[in-house]
Amino acid sequence: MKRFYYITFTLLCIAVLSWVLPWLVSLCFPQSDRDPFVGFSPVNDKFIVSLATETGEPGKVEYKIWDVDPVTGETTTTYTTEERDSLLPEIYANQLASKGLMPDSLNGVEMTMHNIRRNRWMFNSQPRNLNRTVPHLYPLMESMPKRFDLENPTVALYLPGEVQVIDMGTNSIDTLKTRRFAKMFADRGFVFPAKEASANVTVRKAYDNGYLLIDANNDLYHLKMQANRPSMARIDHPADITPAHVFVLENADRALYGIVTTLEGRTFVIARDDYYSLIELPGVVFNPETDRMTIIKNLFSWVIKVNDGDKSTWTALSSDDLSLIGTYSYEYPANTLDIIEPWIFPFTTSFTTGNDYHVYPRIADFSWRAVFLNIVLALILAVVLKRRESKCVWPKLIVTVIFGIFAFIPLILKLK
Repeated sequence: MKRFYYITFTLLCIAVLSWVLPWLVSLCFPQSDRDPFVGFSPVNDKFIVSLATETGEPGKVEYKIWDVDPVTGETTTTYTTEERDSLLPEIYANQLASKGLMPDSLNGVEMTMHNIRRNRWMFNSQPRNLNRTVPHLYPLMESMPKRFDLENPTVALYLPGEVQVIDMGTNSIDTLKTRRFAKMFADRGFVFPAKEASANVTVRKAYDNGYLLIDANNDLYHLKMQANRPSMARIDHPADITPAHVFVLENADRALYGIVTTLEGRTFVIARDDYYSLIELPGVVFNPETDRMTIIKNLFSWVIKVNDGDKSTWTALSSDDLSLIGTYSYEYPANTLDIIEPWIFPFTTSFTTGNDYHVYPRIADFSWRAVFLNIVLALILAVVLKRRESKCVWPKLIVTVIFGIFAFIPLILKLK
């Protein structure tokens, strides 16, 4: 029984230390890498990269700014912050306007603040917004309110295996709306259960685009409630793609219904036309379950940033026809922690991650480089065990070679 408790204590120490020690080491080597800001200039048709660096004074940074040719990838010129502002007039419009430096027109396009704001929007996607458990209950807004302003939803769709419309005030089924919506779903050929439903349920927007849905057959649908009645359309898509995730867009320019990503790694936007045309974003490789995406759209271009954890890639597309202009990639330099940690720890344990909201043990970052330290620790342990004439020497050494410092600490402290 004593041996059982000893083994249990050692395994528990290994589990706890594999979580605590990497965290303590990370505190000793804080990561200060900054993400560069990348825009595409309509003035010289190049990427403009701004990287902030520490100056040594608290709260103060200095910027290193350079351009990148989208075709050759070469850098030709560095800039000051004032020169950068003029090269990116849509992004720094307020700064330029305050100094009287805003051009009246650019490339034949009027550069008024109204025109810039109407054609400028941003979209952001993070893995943790998808990697979570959500109920099959979807608040349904009225897309054609009686008054001008949007109103908070009063009913919700429940889609476990059939259509149910729930009155949120009484928490009961609205029989009339349920019949209407059930008939609409059946007429459009929707197959239950719904795999995904995306909407932006808030009154802090100019209009409501309703829901984008993916059914059990991986078909796309657009659903809205107008004048308390359902409006639903089936969205045709190419046969060689399988929709995986959808994102509703409700931007000021009203040009799009949303974004669709596929299992094949392709990304499309749904045009706001009578045919729900799917337009592919060329050069964009994006998995919303693991990658972060930011889209900055303006009068002349889309700049799409995809971060996979190790590097960021910016893709510039023309706002006219979404044709590919060029790409720019930035790999994050290895810091001291990234260099040291693989030589110390054979693996690490964590309970949370930036990719989801779940809390459970996660074992990752396996490293063969740590075996050298593990062997050294096993030799030290062997010498100490021999001097103290301990029992079960070989099992302890094998455990130390496998688990390294996580096993060495409890074993050296529990010598008999």
